[in-house]
Amino acid sequence: MKIAVIGNYPPRKCGIATFTENFIQSLLSVQKSNPEYHIEIEVFAMNDKDEGYPYPEIVKMGIKQHEMEDYDKAIYYINHSGFDYCHIQHEYGIFGGVSGIYVMQFLARIKVPIAVTLHTVLKEPNFYQRQILFAMGQVANKIFVMSQLATKFLKTIYKIEKQKICVIEHGTPIFNAANKSVEQEKLGWQGRVNILTFGLLGRSKGLEVALRSLPNIIKKNPNVKYTILGKTHPHVVAHEGESYRKSLELLCHDLKINNHVEFLDQYASEEDLSTYLSAADIYITPYLNENQITSGTLCYAVASGAAVVSTPYWHAAELLANDRGLLFPFNDSHALEQHLANLVSNPDTLKKYQTAAYNYGQTITWPQIGKAYFKEIKQLVDKTIIIDLDINKILLSCQPSLSTDHLERLSDNFGLLQHARYIFPNYGHGYCTDDNSRALLFACMQYKSNKSKKTLQSIDKYLSFLTYMKNDNGSYVNFIDYSKKKLENVGSEDSFGRTIWALGYLIAHAPNTIYQDYATELFNNSMGVFIKLTSLRGVANTMVGISLYLKIHPHNQEVKDILYQLSVHLYNSYSTEKIGSWHWYEDLLTYDNGILPLALLSAGETLKKPVFIDIAIESLQFLERVTLSTNRLSLVGNEEWLKRGQKKSQFTQQAIDTMAMALAFKKAYEIKNDEHYFDMLELCYTWFLGNNDVFVPLYDEQTKGCGDGLHKYGVNRNQGAESLLSWLITYQAYQDVAKIK
Repeated sequence: MKIAVIGNYPPRKCGIATFTENFIQSLLSVQKSNPEYHIEIEVFAMNDKDEGYPYPEIVKMGIKQHEMEDYDKAIYYINHSGFDYCHIQHEYGIFGGVSGIYVMQFLARIKVPIAVTLHTVLKEPNFYQRQILFAMGQVANKIFVMSQLATKFLKTIYKIEKQKICVIEHGTPIFNAANKSVEQEKLGWQGRVNILTFGLLGRSKGLEVALRSLPNIIKKNPNVKYTILGKTHPHVVAHEGESYRKSLELLCHDLKINNHVEFLDQYASEEDLSTYLSAADIYITPYLNENQITSGTLCYAVASGAAVVSTPYWHAAELLANDRGLLFPFNDSHALEQHLANLVSNPDTLKKYQTAAYNYGQTITWPQIGKAYFKEIKQLVDKTIIIDLDINKILLSCQPSLSTDHLERLSDNFGLLQHARYIFPNYGHGYCTDDNSRALLFACMQYKSNKSKKTLQSIDKYLSFLTYMKNDNGSYVNFIDYSKKKLENVGSEDSFGRTIWALGYLIAHAPNTIYQDYATELFNNSMGVFIKLTSLRGVANTMVGISLYLKIHPHNQEVKDILYQLSVHLYNSYSTEKIGSWHWYEDLLTYDNGILPLALLSAGETLKKPVFIDIAIESLQFLERVTLSTNRLSLVGNEEWLKRGQKKSQFTQQAIDTMAMALAFKKAYEIKNDEHYFDMLELCYTWFLGNNDVFVPLYDEQTKGCGDGLHKYGVNRNQGAESLLSWLITYQAYQDVAKIK
């Protein structure tokens, strides 16, 4: 069995690096006792610095945590080098991107069975932390945790299926309880009561609580010595130097216990650590809050046979149950003092807790843990015949229901506000015709589906807004501030075209004749503007609206002639710019690209002109080659448009581009009745749900909004009107087709 392991690795100094090394050695030890199993392991080590570390031979490749190209190289190697299985050690901080979002590159693209060991499971995750673990639960074949509480969190908070979760406790070295006096003599600790805390120092460790518990105990028991073993956490050193350690030393001086407290500023090797733990009589973890689901230091202390006294953080409360240790309230030095006094003055009580801890520790030694892991891994590899990590299918199995909550949040009695700061309307930016036209289009699409009074009221609101923004000559103002002051005389051609599109849809699918008649009046009033349009996207949006109008007025030759004239405009642009493999209407791909083939598809269908449909399909196929080559939508980013013959920008991707492509594929499917176009529509739809380049949803299940763009680091958490309507229209378009399939 060939196994790839991704995580930190020594000589990098951190708990996960040590865990990964021990995890690997525990698996290899299974082979020693079972020669019939051949286990080959290669490590892909995460680096927090460019130069990496002087790794041993088992490390095949170092991965700079913030360099996406390094992830690509590792993924390619794993997929093409005969691996049977991949195991990821996960902690948010060791991977790149916001909250370590780059880990999703591995989960989505590695094509062998994947399992993850979670070193952190949060009760109150942020947006990205929640989405990462939720996605892990959908994509990974197995999720390993080290406590029962973690299982509960995964099921209730992250919606991970119970059968995917496996509890295997944190492994420990093999300690010999009989060696305690020998190890004490080795350290010069004989003849005293030895209290120990070890691990990387930081303010959350609460060591000042432990120090304040000691003065009275030391007065009565001068043979008590407290040793604090460990360097300051490197992230703490980077931000505040050694100020925390110095404050502890000063506190010892103030409490007059400095002769009974020793700070060992060192990163202990496994061998040294075993010596210190074996020599300790009592072990303290005085952490200041409950949010620690796993503690390797605690497991080691229990297994060494020390009497453990701890605050009731999550792992401690579980591990020290059944009299395997003692708990005291957070930040309560007095309660800790009482426990320590009882242990120090009662040798039998001390021995009872030491024995209970040691006996339990024998069940979680690394050889035992290795067997447990190997059993699960072997079953996973043996049973996994076909690897199906199709994120698209997974997301479709748990897609959300439609909600207009955020649309209502951004709307008032006048219309739809265009921008938001996070989910909160930004009144300073006012309203725009662009977004209210989209809102009208969506409301009409929704009413066609649900026929609800509430939706009809939305149509009234957004149609009234457009009426207010109309000029006498049929053009429209785009921007208006919150005080209802128009900020320009004439809006963009794009916003005009989107208005005609919305009016055309309302005419074609009106709730009753009065809506149809009024929308037709507005449409007719704008006809003089149609032939003056020059912007390709303004032309295209208008063409879609005209095509919808002609569904109800198919014999209006004047409008048909205008549609033909505008179609020829797009046709000529395409003929001019099409060069070699570049099958497009301009010499670059910019924004809202799908609207161009959608317009020619609509016009070709309406005018019964196959040549327009052929060009539209050819250009749509080109757009597909550029953006849909990996079973997910990867849009042209607007950091720099894609110029002919050059490489596209991957970020920032915009929801409006996805909507336009979704609608183009929907129209192609309706015309050609080819399942391929429905599949492409589906990929556009699931782009919003997380099948995208960073594997995080733009649609926010909690707020019912949609993030304003996809960046390398994740999603823009502002949830404005354009992105929201792009999501809602795409959702409705997809459901309209899916429900009749």
